[in-house]
Amino acid sequence: MRRSFFITAVWILAFSGCVHAATQLETCESNPRLQSEKSAELLKIVKEDQADRSGPYVAIDWNKVNPRDLRRRVEVARIFAEACFKSAADYASAALIFQHGNTADHYYQAFLWANEAVKLGDKLQTYQAANGLDRYLVATGHKQLFGTQFSSHDLKTGEFCLQPVEPSFPESRRSVYIKMSREDYNAFVLKTTGSTQSPRELKTCDTALKASPQGTVPGFW
Repeated sequence: MRRSFFITAVWILAFSGCVHAATQLETCESNPRLQSEKSAELLKIVKEDQADRSGPYVAIDWNKVNPRDLRRRVEVARIFAEACFKSAADYASAALIFQHGNTADHYYQAFLWANEAVKLGDKLQTYQAANGLDRYLVATGHKQLFGTQFSSHDLKTGEFCLQPVEPSFPESRRSVYIKMSREDYNAFVLKTTGSTQSPRELKTCDTALKASPQGTVPGFW
């Protein structure tokens, strides 16, 4: 009986200590200065991400960039775990970093965060939401909806192909998110990658992807 009481008392004291420690933890919700610091940290992470991707796509050393991408995702996840996402800019920054992930879960998280940025007022993030969702679909073996995903045939020549697109997805809905015609967008992508390929030369990749009919992305399509 005395042993049981002792164990119970120790457990109560330990639990009380945990609760006390938790109540003393400073959070972004209670400290605007901390929130500002975390937002600035997210912007710094994005700046580093973009610096790693400056210059021609074919010249990027992915053996060096990939480990840095992983560290950036860990940093963003930590800030999210600290409940320090508040503004549209915070969600947009996080979405960009996870869009540069390497698993379907990373891409879907980018889609969710970009949509949150849109809800908070940054309408430009519709493009990032489309990009994240397309990457998720292709990564899970489905046709993309918006036509944002390309694959390289030859990094030296900069020759690309377009991953298969779901034909039943409305062009009117696509244009709301991308805000460019299909041809203009293809030209934009080829130019930013440093490719000399013309949009007319762009072909559909022969990737075997399943159809993405309505209902493939619950709540969205």
